Amino acid sequence: MRVLFDHQSFSGAKFGGVARYFYDLMHNLKYHQGVEVNLSLLFSNNEYLKNADVKKVFPFSYFLGHGLTNTLFSHVNRANSALQITRHNYDIFHPTYFNDYFMTFLGKTPYVITHHDAIPEKFATQYAQLDGFDKAYKQRVLDRAAKVIAVSENTKNDLLEIFRIAPEKIEVVHHSTHFATYKPAEDFDIVTPERYLLYVGNRENYKNFDIFLTAIAPILHKQSDLHLICAGSHGFTESEQKLFHELGVSGQILHQEIPNDAVLYRIYQKAIAFIYPSLYEGFGIPILEAFACGCPVILSDRSCFPEVAQNAALYFNPENKENINFEVEKLIDNAELKLNLVKKGYQRLKDFSPENTAKKTLNVYKSVVGK
Repeated sequence: MRVLFDHQSFSGAKFGGVARYFYDLMHNLKYHQGVEVNLSLLFSNNEYLKNADVKKVFPFSYFLGHGLTNTLFSHVNRANSALQITRHNYDIFHPTYFNDYFMTFLGKTPYVITHHDAIPEKFATQYAQLDGFDKAYKQRVLDRAAKVIAVSENTKNDLLEIFRIAPEKIEVVHHSTHFATYKPAEDFDIVTPERYLLYVGNRENYKNFDIFLTAIAPILHKQSDLHLICAGSHGFTESEQKLFHELGVSGQILHQEIPNDAVLYRIYQKAIAFIYPSLYEGFGIPILEAFACGCPVILSDRSCFPEVAQNAALYFNPENKENINFEVEKLIDNAELKLNLVKKGYQRLKDFSPENTAKKTLNVYKSVVGK
């Protein structure tokens, strides 16, 4: 079986959950006998694809750049993808995002699409930054797909409710994490405060960061040696720094860049707990990353979180500051509770692996092309 992936998630994106998903999927699919994986890509600055193993299979030119450079190379990559699609030397196509450019060139060849979340559809009316999203082209891509992969049961429900996709067309294949088998070099370490809570990723709108920080500010006041590290995404904005000052916690909130997996692994491993206060996610890969690193997890009780973590986490109502405060404070100095959550996290992690994700995805392909 010949599977073609396109450029979309790898054009101008150094990091990101979607790019990581497709990188891991392609990497693990190629170990299956009779499966040939191809990636339509000429230029990329994606850090995952810098892996030498991948470059041997998918030759491309690595570049450093942003802005106009990214735009230019994205157009070149799209033209190349259109050319590769037109040649029809593959059995199934798996676009890596929802731009529908490929429909003009695909003909009768079937395609499978992965739906990661419904964030724009659910939150555009609440957050101006998400407004202007064109649901129509996403609907077209979903409607014409031979199969739609949902990354959680929660995401499947979104597909049924928002896009009215036929249930028999949807297959649930959970995300996974390469951290399940990854370990940094033993002598690698990073400098951190001795005691800190961890927040990972974007902090805007539906991520609920401001409510979360306001909720734990009293804990930081009582424990002056306790910090909150915000890992990844951009540095603190002016409005965030203003909030830190108003809450009286400016000296206890730190930003940590994540240039590679080793830094991310250690930042999880050394944390008192990883906290995910988001109002909605499609899956929540950081949950699995924390499990793999032996980091206790405290989660919002919304969307996919209970499905993914089950009993391996503590939960709070993300819109109730008192409840957030209570669950976080309950864990901080309770060594027995932390150890119990770590053990449950390791156990729950066994249900998620890149190999299993690839195997189940391959079964979806086979159900479409009959090979």
